[in-house]
Amino acid sequence: MSAVTDPPLDLRETARVSMARMAHTDVVIPKDRRRDVARPPGPRGIQVVRRFVTGNDAPWFMVEIERKYPTIAHMNLIGEHTYLLTSPEAIVEAFIGHGRETMKGPGLQGAKAVLGNGLLTSEGEVHLRNRRLVQPAFHRDRIAEYARDMVSLTLDHEAAWRDGQAVDMQTDMSALTLTIVGRTLFGADLADDAQEIGEALEGLLTGMGRYLVFGPKALSIPSPPRKRALTSFARIDRIVQRTIDEHRALGDTGDMLSMLLAAEEDGSGFTDAQVRDEAMTLILAGHETTAMTMTWTWMLLAQYPEVAEWLHEELDAVLDGRAPTMDDMASLPRSRAVIAESIRLYPPAWIQGRRRLSDIEVDGWTVPEGSITLISQFAMHRSPRWWDSSLAFRPQRWIDAEGNFSEDAPGQPRGAWFPFGWGNRRCIGEQFAWTEATLVLATLAQRWRPELVPGSDITLIPAVTLRSRDGMPMVLRRR
Repeated sequence: MSAVTDPPLDLRETARVSMARMAHTDVVIPKDRRRDVARPPGPRGIQVVRRFVTGNDAPWFMVEIERKYPTIAHMNLIGEHTYLLTSPEAIVEAFIGHGRETMKGPGLQGAKAVLGNGLLTSEGEVHLRNRRLVQPAFHRDRIAEYARDMVSLTLDHEAAWRDGQAVDMQTDMSALTLTIVGRTLFGADLADDAQEIGEALEGLLTGMGRYLVFGPKALSIPSPPRKRALTSFARIDRIVQRTIDEHRALGDTGDMLSMLLAAEEDGSGFTDAQVRDEAMTLILAGHETTAMTMTWTWMLLAQYPEVAEWLHEELDAVLDGRAPTMDDMASLPRSRAVIAESIRLYPPAWIQGRRRLSDIEVDGWTVPEGSITLISQFAMHRSPRWWDSSLAFRPQRWIDAEGNFSEDAPGQPRGAWFPFGWGNRRCIGEQFAWTEATLVLATLAQRWRPELVPGSDITLIPAVTLRSRDGMPMVLRRR
């Protein structure tokens, strides 16, 4: 069905449904109202509001706090007692040692407006059950099958590239990764929907993305950002539902969406609403994070030509012009190192929050039940305390003495590197993302060396992911 014949968007109904999604919870949400505990020092009042809530430099604010408060800092964030953990030991203690005594923070509670109660946002037994049902789609054997489509679709995408062509690499990579997610996980061709989903996602992230942390009340007050966000919700919802309906008509095609529709445990499977929520989560989260990883990777390679040459040496030697395969992954340590270093400097998931479900002790301070604990990948990955030449793009740091890629090669302590989260809430699509990013880079970088448009203003936007405010203007250059 074309967009022209679709019925008008009902924003009033979209607001009602979105607010109901945000209000839903699988567990009782505790609040920290304690007056009998001392709070560690940290930024106060207007500084928190200006830098974290209303400004665009929240990632840099996290960096400043990490430098000033080396273990833990307290701040009042939108009426919540919030603790930013800034040492690897504190992070491991809170997120691994006591990781099961937490629930998602207010940011992801707000993200339910569009994601619903999917894997990223559900809690407790609901989350564990759904994770078990979805897990087979990310088994290594499945990812090996996906790899063929990842490369094939990248080659199809490359066919439209022209030497000297100006592109917004952020938009270009979003279109490619959306197509890959559509084919591999949903057996669907989302290429025709890429522009609409891209525009809707842009409207969401630049509209009310940061304000969803306020929960349902974020959508209760009329405003231009609210209207843009609701329009985006409705457009994306329509596309996802259309994909599900078409899949039902086709029957079991062996992909992940078929698995969701047929999944059962103890005699019960996903409801229609749950299928929608899981599909929405995987379409948006599954393509957006890798798209941003690739966007920042191309920017960094353009800024560091010597690293690009180092990468090209590997691609020329290993692939010699042919398309990469899953079997080549171990032979492409430099390619994986470039992706890792890009994620270190520009992690798509730049901050992570949990609400405590019990009191814990961190560095002699009581962190009460109901409080929020935050950790920032952006701050910890850039800290000179844990990384040599922390602000430099040095993929070589990820190559061990035997010449292999290793996440342990830089020598950073546990808790200083966590791009895909922790413990039982670690990203289920981690290996999918590593495989996709590495194969896309290896496929395209063999023949292309994109250049940044001179004078481009690359400004970070801390939305749900770490994006560039005005895209990534680049010119395609054939090697």
